[in-house]
Amino acid sequence: MGAAGRVLELRTIVLLALCPHESLTNWNDWWTYEGISGPDFWGKLNPGLWGLCSTGRRQSPINIEPQRLLFDPQLQGLQVGKARVRGILHNTGQGVVFRLDTLDGSSSANLAVQSETSGHMVEHIQHLSGIKNDIVSLVNISGGPLSYSYRVYEIQLHFGRHDHQGSEHLLAGFAFPAEVQIYAYNSELYMNTSDARSRAYGIAVISVFIKVAKPKEISSRSGQGSLKESKLSKPNLELKMLTDQLQHIVFKGDSVPLKALSIHELLPQTSALITYEGSLTTPGCEETATWILLNRPLYVSPQQLAIMRKLKQGEPITPMAPLGNNFRPPQPLHQREIRTNIDLYPNRGNRNRESIANFDDTDDSENSVTTHCPSMQTKKFYQVSSEHLAINPNFVDSR
Repeated sequence: MGAAGRVLELRTIVLLALCPHESLTNWNDWWTYEGISGPDFWGKLNPGLWGLCSTGRRQSPINIEPQRLLFDPQLQGLQVGKARVRGILHNTGQGVVFRLDTLDGSSSANLAVQSETSGHMVEHIQHLSGIKNDIVSLVNISGGPLSYSYRVYEIQLHFGRHDHQGSEHLLAGFAFPAEVQIYAYNSELYMNTSDARSRAYGIAVISVFIKVAKPKEISSRSGQGSLKESKLSKPNLELKMLTDQLQHIVFKGDSVPLKALSIHELLPQTSALITYEGSLTTPGCEETATWILLNRPLYVSPQQLAIMRKLKQGEPITPMAPLGNNFRPPQPLHQREIRTNIDLYPNRGNRNRESIANFDDTDDSENSVTTHCPSMQTKKFYQVSSEHLAINPNFVDSR
């Protein structure tokens, strides 16, 4: 964007800031991931509603530093409903969002709230998703760090324009090419997402890193590789169901209905996890989210990733830049705990002794992803943190 364009954008943002009566739709249209409307300026664009983006102390995403992790033997695995769901896959101009149909005001109707408030738009969405006069499947998640049942309402896809970046969370300072985030609201305490997102224990987010499957990992479908390779390293079929539809939502505002998606099968595993208390990663950055990062990544083919990178931020007449790099930079951890149920002590006898080497590759070639995805197994930082926890269950790392 040239100097004249930046001045015009700045003038428009100032005008919006001086017009508090403007609808929420205008604000949702004006934040981006770049420039003077990017993450560094969210809290300044709309301090009344988005102030936490600048001043909050429990913001997300974060950099997962292995030495900061605390082993929690009481942390159980997640329970995820197995029903297949449907909804709308949408290019918002800021990212790719799949909004589930739930018929309780927390689903694809959110698209109506964020883009139009008229009944016409609600009817249009219902027509797209086919939810009129039909039974809608719901998916609840519980267990892990959660004390309540949470209902899934949205899936977000964050990805980079290059393989070395794309995920919102970092692992030991390194990014993955993409990250899937599954959002759920507390259906025991709140009626819908609008109510839950600003209230205590309102939102839970399951986060899964995405890696590019190498040719030998893709070929494991043939059954020549080990069971572990063939099951965990090949491209995920549910993720493929999503990415196969991206060709229909190239431009901002494009939507396509999607049916029979299994969130349970989208997740590579639900037993080994890392968790912390944080925020939503988009304006207004409400600090009401419990984050749950799974220990295994999803895999996509290079072709799937290439399709993601063809998406555009703008409409057909003004396509603008590619949609990639739709991630917020990592935020300060401050005094928060990051807990895990993965025990690296070989003789402790705990039930969950899964290695955290699952993000590491064994390929020794020059292009191995090991240079970007370090193994945490080789750095036994958990042992130190586990000792602290064993001595004092209420220990808080004050570094």
